[in-house]
Amino acid sequence: MIRCSLTGRPSSSAVQRRLELDSGMRLLRVGLDRGRMAAQRDRRPCALQLSANGWQPPLAGDLPACRGGVSSLAESGAGVLELRSNLPDAVRFTVNGLVLDGDLVVLSHPSHPQALCLVIGLPLGISRSGTYRGDVSGSLSSALCQPSDA
Repeated sequence: MIRCSLTGRPSSSAVQRRLELDSGMRLLRVGLDRGRMAAQRDRRPCALQLSANGWQPPLAGDLPACRGGVSSLAESGAGVLELRSNLPDAVRFTVNGLVLDGDLVVLSHPSHPQALCLVIGLPLGISRSGTYRGDVSGSLSSALCQPSDA
């Protein structure tokens, strides 16, 4: 739901929040794609860790960070975005770019009623994205990530 002004059009602040969410989600998708491409390009497995700030080098494990995959949500130009996920500590990529770890990422903005979601499926990566239909502060479920309304 987008808040409307008295003219019946979405308010500029609601549109701005939605654009910030879209930009943040796009950055998360790009980081995942860059991780896959880095593993293929460098011909070696690598890993990334998703934190509240975006894709980061993994803090633990034997795999190096995927070159070019590290990115910050601050790069999206968005204000305050909240990220929740049930991904493991490191998302691993094989030498041929397959994803070994997946699950759900939910991105929300405290001033916007909708949250966006990304389901990372195995082995190819993103299996769907859309609007999260559940409580973002509760237990996350990929079944609640539904295609966005057109």
